[in-house]
Amino acid sequence: MVVRPLDHTADVGFALEAQSLEELFQAALKGLLDVMFTAPPQGGRKRRHLRLFAEDLETLLVRFLNELIYLIQTKGFVPGRARIRVEEEEGGYRLTATLFGEPFQERFGFQGEVKSATFHGLSVRKEDGRWKAQVILDV
Repeated sequence: MVVRPLDHTADVGFALEAQSLEELFQAALKGLLDVMFTAPPQGGRKRRHLRLFAEDLETLLVRFLNELIYLIQTKGFVPGRARIRVEEEEGGYRLTATLFGEPFQERFGFQGEVKSATFHGLSVRKEDGRWKAQVILDV
């Protein structure tokens, strides 16, 4: 799994690369945490479950990241890792995840609010047998 920061004038972005869709969404969680915290948790005692559906992978990735942003900034739950499953079904894709995290804490080194994941510059594709994505966050 690879997460690389992207240069962007007004916002923050990252490029992702992984063997599977599940790993790609794991990498997206890591990318978001790296933007928001200097020392995010690596797991956690608390659990949250997610079920999301979207007509395409780009929308699913944006919904996933925006749900994580909501959990962190509104509910005070910081997921350090996740067990993720992405399945193609009629009409789109379903993501189910168990998030393992901790309550928001100062020691995580919060670096500032993220408004949302955007569709600007967004891409999710399979290339040479690997999944790749690019994400821009509105900060």
